[in-house]
Amino acid sequence: MSRKKVKLGDILTESKIVSENPNPDRRITVRLKVFGVEKRGLENEVEGATKQYIRKAGQFIYGKQNFHKGAFGIVPPELDGFESSSDLPAFDVDKSCLPEFIFYYFKQGNFYLELSKIASGVATQRINTTQLFELELMLPDIKTQRRLISNIQLLEKNG
Repeated sequence: MSRKKVKLGDILTESKIVSENPNPDRRITVRLKVFGVEKRGLENEVEGATKQYIRKAGQFIYGKQNFHKGAFGIVPPELDGFESSSDLPAFDVDKSCLPEFIFYYFKQGNFYLELSKIASGVATQRINTTQLFELELMLPDIKTQRRLISNIQLLEKNG
C-alpha cells in the first residue's frame, strides 16, 4: 500500500458553475450529524438575492457554518444539477482520490467535531475553503481507498 501526504487543496477544486436560471425548487442542503445531502424545502427568499451554483453528483459538499457539526456529504445522483449558494461549496475531486474517501476521512471517529478548532467568526463560526484546503491527509492508492471504503460500508451496514 502506497500512501502520500496531501493537502486537500491539492485534490479538491471548488466548483463555481453559476446557475443561469435559479430555481428555488431545485436547491439542496447538507444535514447535520453526517446525515447527508438532500433536497431543501421551499423557503421564502428574495428572487436573485443570493447567487446559486450548480452542483454535480459525486462532488464533496459541506456547510461552511456547520461543517464541524457534521454538515458534509457527497452529492447523490438524484440531486445532480441541483443548486446551492456559496455557503454550501461543492468540490470536484482529483482522480487520485475517491470522494467517499474524503467523506469517511472526516466522518471517522467524529473527526469533523475537531474542525471547530479552525472555525472562525464571532456570531457564527465558519470553515472557509482556504482553511479546508490547508488540512492534510494520508492518501493511499485508489485500490486501497476502494478496499477501505468497502470495509467501512460493510461495518456500517452490519453495525
